Amino acid sequence: MTIITPEQETEDSAEILRGLQEAIGALRREIEGLTEQARSGGELKETAVSGKTSKVAGLLAHCLKAENTLNDCRNRQAGIARGGYALDMDKARADIGCKLDRLRRCSDPGAVSE
Repeated sequence: MTIITPEQETEDSAEILRGLQEAIGALRREIEGLTEQARSGGELKETAVSGKTSKVAGLLAHCLKAENTLNDCRNRQAGIARGGYALDMDKARADIGCKLDRLRRCSDPGAVSE
């Protein structure tokens, strides 16, 4: 049985995102080469250009998905819910403790448990 921790999931997502960014950088350099070739009057093959264009769209989609996954992992680690809300458990405990103390003072001390 393998246990996957949130830290490991975040690290894996970050590594995937870095790989995608490197692939996008390499593709950008290839496209720059094609651009220079076109500017110098060289002949471009339609298949080469359309292949690079479709590759860009696919890589960007993968990159966005990896980025969203990474953000979700980081939010989960920080205790932030999907809607962007976070709970401060220490403050909640303190507030509940204060309210219980008030209840104890106002009522029979044995009625509210410690």
